[in-house]
Amino acid sequence: MHPILFKIGPFTIYTFGVMVALGIVFAYLILMKLAEKENMDKNDVSDLMIWTVVSGFIGARVFFFLYNPQYLSSPWRIFYFWEGGLVWYGGFLFGFVTALYLSKKKNIPVWKIADIAVIAGEVGLAFGRIGCTMAGCCYGKECHSQLAIVFKDPHSAAPLNVPLYPTEPVSSVANFLIAFVLYLLYKRRKASGEIFGFYFVFYGIFRFLIEFWRATPKEYLGFLSNNQVLSVFMVTIGMGIVLYRRASSKTV
Repeated sequence: MHPILFKIGPFTIYTFGVMVALGIVFAYLILMKLAEKENMDKNDVSDLMIWTVVSGFIGARVFFFLYNPQYLSSPWRIFYFWEGGLVWYGGFLFGFVTALYLSKKKNIPVWKIADIAVIAGEVGLAFGRIGCTMAGCCYGKECHSQLAIVFKDPHSAAPLNVPLYPTEPVSSVANFLIAFVLYLLYKRRKASGEIFGFYFVFYGIFRFLIEFWRATPKEYLGFLSNNQVLSVFMVTIGMGIVLYRRASSKTV
């Protein structure tokens, strides 16, 4: 793939960083549009997103370093997010706590902002997975299929000259699709908060399945990864949220 987009003198522009930036821009535009539809204060929502993104990046990098202790020998690289190496669950955890705190502080309806945030966030994540494809991170296991992708650029994070399952582009397509389905459900929602719950269900199911093809160490029961165990909890929580919000029959 192409981990380095281009160079300008001593400055290197990484494709991963560019795609993440595009994802943030599109997520921001979508969030602002949906916030307007929900009659929310755009300035408050904008502040919420900015700080959520910042804390999300911190969480994603922290979890990446925890999952890959070999990087602890050069801890300053935690700030080099453009090189790839973000763990979604860490980013979501840190971002969720930040968003919840700011929602309460700015009196933004928590369930409503949660519904539109996951739609925008899925679009942003889809662009991020395109960046993963370019950088070679989050790569798949070795395979011998015609659909396999081979990384040849020495700057790639993936093993070179080895046919691998195309887990990154598949993840990107899946995230775009999840965002689209969530939006369709959003227009027909019965109660605010249920879209947030559906997001947990859809993403959790997909992440559980894609892990079988990702080159992720299996640590539980001999065949499940950390992310798959978390995905099971995610789906369970998501179903609980949907049922709870629908039972409440509230749109606030």
